[in-house]
Amino acid sequence: MAVLKTQGLTLAVAATYGTTATISAFTNANPGVMTLGTGHGITTGDIFEITSGWTRANKQVRRASTVATNDVTVEGLNTSSTTDYPAGEGVGSIREIVTWTSITGLRPNPTSGGGGFVEAETTEITDSQQIFTPILAARNQLNFSFHWDPSVAWFETVLALADAGTVVPFRITLPSGRKQYGSATIGLNPSFNSENGIATGTLSLNGAGRIANYGT
Repeated sequence: MAVLKTQGLTLAVAATYGTTATISAFTNANPGVMTLGTGHGITTGDIFEITSGWTRANKQVRRASTVATNDVTVEGLNTSSTTDYPAGEGVGSIREIVTWTSITGLRPNPTSGGGGFVEAETTEITDSQQIFTPILAARNQLNFSFHWDPSVAWFETVLALADAGTVVPFRITLPSGRKQYGSATIGLNPSFNSENGIATGTLSLNGAGRIANYGT
């Protein structure tokens, strides 16, 4: 088991996008392969956000592992289950992420939440204890504290995304080179807290799609 340091990680959100390309077919395979429209512009290693009729794939941010003309293999996305990914229903579109906005001034020890289940109580009168049934996976949430300074380059841009409730792709890079991609709405309070006499702020990423983890 590797021990991965978080001290020195970087966080960025999508800044500019390439052309949107149509997904005309999406295979049930491990990994899944998309057929894109002619002139899609995706090359091996490109990062893109998926909009798909498959709810499990929708809003995922993924990487192209191979490209053969219009067929793009989606690295790490296992779509082989026709129960989770009904055949023929994965069509939609992608948009390439071209540039990123780095979030600077982050403080140590970010926190995360979610990953469990939203449950419904299904206790019956004959039960001797409460019974809960998992219904939906709870969304992931990542929380970062930062040195509050509204004059930094990213602040107003990210605040506008937060105010609009826009779902935006994000990228976390650990010092080891491991990367985590996802999409989220952003929570950002324009005011500050005071910690030991230092002005700090809090930025939250409220997950909108499943997170993808890549070794590099």
